[in-house]
Parts: sequence; structure tokens; C-alpha cells
Amino acid sequence: MSTAGDARTSLDAALLGEWLPVCNSPDVPAGESRGFVVAGERLVVWRNAPAAGGPAAQPDISTDAHVWRDVCPHRGAQLSLGTVTGGVLACPYHGWRYDADGQCIHIPANPSIRPAKRACTRTYRVEERYGVVWTCLGEPSRPLDFFPEYDAPGARRINLAAQTVRSSAPRVVENFLDMAHFPFVHTGILGDASHAEVKDYEVIETEDGLEARQCRFWQPAGLPGQEGVDIEYMYRVKRPLVATLSKVAQHGSGALHLLLVASPVSETETRAWLVSVFEDEATHSDQELYDFNMRILMQDTPVVESQWPKRLPLDPQAELHQVCDRLSVGYRRYLRERGWGYGTE
Repeated sequence: MSTAGDARTSLDAALLGEWLPVCNSPDVPAGESRGFVVAGERLVVWRNAPAAGGPAAQPDISTDAHVWRDVCPHRGAQLSLGTVTGGVLACPYHGWRYDADGQCIHIPANPSIRPAKRACTRTYRVEERYGVVWTCLGEPSRPLDFFPEYDAPGARRINLAAQTVRSSAPRVVENFLDMAHFPFVHTGILGDASHAEVKDYEVIETEDGLEARQCRFWQPAGLPGQEGVDIEYMYRVKRPLVATLSKVAQHGSGALHLLLVASPVSETETRAWLVSVFEDEATHSDQELYDFNMRILMQDTPVVESQWPKRLPLDPQAELHQVCDRLSVGYRRYLRERGWGYGTE
């Protein structure tokens, strides 16, 4: 007979097939290592040091990112505290040296002994896309292709620093999909109480997930110098913890595309990634755009952290729903139908 714990583990297995952000690419320079936590797993991201004389001097030494379990199998020290030299990561405790495949190749205390095959650390799949280092804790269920807008010719691309939100990853995603909070959480920026009505919109299921069309909302100012205008949004749920939106003002001032990925630290703590692509005439600096998006995220954070329970309820009767919640209800159904458990009630 299975227990509740067994059922929970089975549901969480879906998480193992997802690509999850670990860090922004610049967070780990060549020749360095850093430690992170993703879904309760301690991870080290490290890169080889560039060879003296340039990359061509040692063509077999790459500065691509590696993602491993952040534990030395000898005595459990964190490898992220170690040093990187010559394509090798050395443990900070006893100096065990690991090659790019995670295999120990040298034990300083017993230099004449060839390390056993089991003297290795667990390695994970890794890809770098959209300025982010991603990993998958199991076998990927689909390619990492969530954000084709990133490759728009001539667009500006801005990555926010990952922000910690003390709530579940599905709560963070659902907040991103919600327009009704704009007048109250982002007053004077994305909404105003005198324009609080959410006009009806359409939610459809796609091959990839969900898509919300004909989402229209009045935005008072946005960035400094802008006038109030109706904005058309298109939301897409690409994966359980991945969503995008595109928005265009009616006067056609250029499109903004956002990728939101909620990378769980635990079931009730999340690191939120926001990657922006601006197709505009560069009327605002990159720093102004960065600060604007960060301000929005910081306004969302305390409200999302206040929601209870922190895990997102998937029972349709657990919370009250209105017509304006059509996308949120669709998102919860999407998770439920896929047997998604991590961060949900």
C-alpha cells in the first residue's frame, strides 16, 4: 500500500524532466565556481579558466559551464568552495581533483593510488540560453526552446538578477499571469483604480501549453514620458514553471517580450528569473529598463509572499474564482492534468 509520501514523490517526478535556471551566465566567470540550490539539490556551477595566451592555446579546455552536485564524495565538503585550474575542480577540504566529467583523477594524500571509478561526483545536463545557465535534474522532457522572441533582430535583451520569493514556484507563475492586480500592486505604473475592469479574453490550449489572447488593459504611464494607453497582452504558459508575455501599445511604439521562469529552491521558496526583450527605438536606456522591471518585481514580491497557503491550491473549490481569473484557472487545470505536484496543494 502506498503512503502519502510515496504519492508526493511520484508527483514530484515531473520536476525531474524540466529545464530549470541555476544562475545568469555572468554570475560564474571563467576559472571560478559558485554554489546554488535548485529544488533542494545543492549544485555547483564552474567554468574552466581561459588558457594563457587565449583559447587557442589549449583548444581542449573549454570555458563552458559545468553543473554538478555540490558535494565531494569523500567527506561531503562543498565543491563550490574549491579552486579551478587547468580544466580541473579541486575540493577545498582535502584537495581531491575532478576532471570535466566529474571523475576524481588525483588524491593528494595518496598520490600513487589511482582513484576508483566510484570516486566521482554526480553531473547534470547543462545548457546556456537566453543569458542563463540551465540544468535538468533528470532527463529533459523537451528541448530548451521556450523563448524564440529572444532572437528578434536588433532587439535589446536584459536579464534581471534572480530574485528570491518566499513562496512556491507555481504561485510566482500565477502572479505573472494575472492582470487584475495591476491597479492595486502597480498603481500608477501598470494600472489605476479608475480603470480596474479586466475585459474578457480568450484562453486556449496549445500543443505547448496555454495561450491567452485578446488581453487588453489600460496602462497609465509605464516608463517616464509615456502617456496612458490601452495595452494588448498575449500570455503563454510554456511549461509548468515557464511563462511568457508580449505586449504592444495600440499606437505601436514597439513590442516588449518577457520570459518568467520560477526556479524552486524548495517547495515554498523560489528564485524568479525575468528576461526582457525590447523591440523599440531605444528611447530609454538599458539601466532604465532594468530598473523599471526590477521595481515591478519588487512590488509583486511581498504580496506573493503573503499568500496562504504558500503552495498553490489545485482543488477548484479551494479558492474563489471570477471571470477575470480565466487564465489562472486554466493554469491550475494545466498543472493538475499533468500530475504536477511540486509547490502545490
